[in-house]
Amino acid sequence: THVPDAKPHVVAGQIHDTSDDVVMIRLEGNRLFVEGDGDDLGLLDPNYALGTVFTVQVIARDGHIQVHYNGVLKVDYAHSGSGFYFKAGCYTQSNPSRGDAPSAYGEVIIYGLNVSHS
Repeated sequence: THVPDAKPHVVAGQIHDTSDDVVMIRLEGNRLFVEGDGDDLGLLDPNYALGTVFTVQVIARDGHIQVHYNGVLKVDYAHSGSGFYFKAGCYTQSNPSRGDAPSAYGEVIIYGLNVSHS
């Protein structure tokens, strides 16, 4: 629902391992996409409008991470490892050293969150 002015980038959810992020649901301007290990893995919405409600499902199993956007499989990323954990929230990718004011902020609203393990 809000991004910083100078660098309008936020992360809304991710899978992390013991040392770094593995997969991120990322918004840069109006481009909503999945990033993995620093690479663009797939486009979710090329013209996302702030405040538009969407559903994302991230499934990690059998050496793959799948990302579904509004019920459609968008990413199937082959990746295995250990120590993975999920994070959801607003991770602003800017700060004053990137040109934003100290008062700049990002905001993500999560209407529901379900976690299951099998």
